[in-house]
Amino acid sequence: MHAQFVNAERVKSRTKAHNKQNFSVAYRFAVVARFLAAIVGGYIFTSIFISLLSLLLPLSKLDSVLLSTTLSIAIYSCVFIWVFAVKSLAKVWIIILLTCVGQAICLALLKGWL
Repeated sequence: MHAQFVNAERVKSRTKAHNKQNFSVAYRFAVVARFLAAIVGGYIFTSIFISLLSLLLPLSKLDSVLLSTTLSIAIYSCVFIWVFAVKSLAKVWIIILLTCVGQAICLALLKGWL
């Protein structure tokens, strides 16, 4: 009877260790995916946004480009923080992709590419 109890405890401890290892891999993947979304998605979002902003600001061309480039640091930082604040990684990617597509369409219409 005692041997059965000891064997059951060994199985439980192995299962806990295996679950910790799986949790660790899943957690690492989630963190890497969020960093990828923050770095790549944030860069694409920010670059399209500052291009659009430089066209829409009612300043001279030089001043609007300088102001939008200066603001890009703050915008990129906000996007980076936002990616880690949202619970769902899928929601992050969907919002970044939809806003990038919307901004790219607006930019293309303003520049006369479409």
